[in-house]
Amino acid sequence: MTEWYDIAPADAVGIDLTKRLDITAPLTTEGERCPWPWEPQQLVGAPMGQYHCGYCGEMVLAGMRHIDYADTDGPPPDATADDDTDDDTDAPEW
Repeated sequence: MTEWYDIAPADAVGIDLTKRLDITAPLTTEGERCPWPWEPQQLVGAPMGQYHCGYCGEMVLAGMRHIDYADTDGPPPDATADDDTDDDTDAPEW
C-alpha cells in the first residue's frame, strides 16, 4: 500500500482517495477518507493558520500535512453540551 504523503501534490492531480483504496488517506472525524489531502501542504509560505480543507471540510494547518483524525481519540467533546456539573458558582459577578 502506498502512503498518500509519499506522493507529491503535483503527481496527485486527478487522484481521488475515496476511489483509490490502494493509497492510504487521512480520515476525517467521521472516519471518512479525505478525497485529496494535498491541499494544505501546498500553502507553504502562506501565513500559518487553520482553515477548512476544501475537499473534506476538516480543520487543517496551512503549509502542513493534512491531519489524520484516525490518530486521535475521536472528535473533541461537544463544548456546548449541557453539563449539570458546572453551576457557574466560580464565575465572577459583574
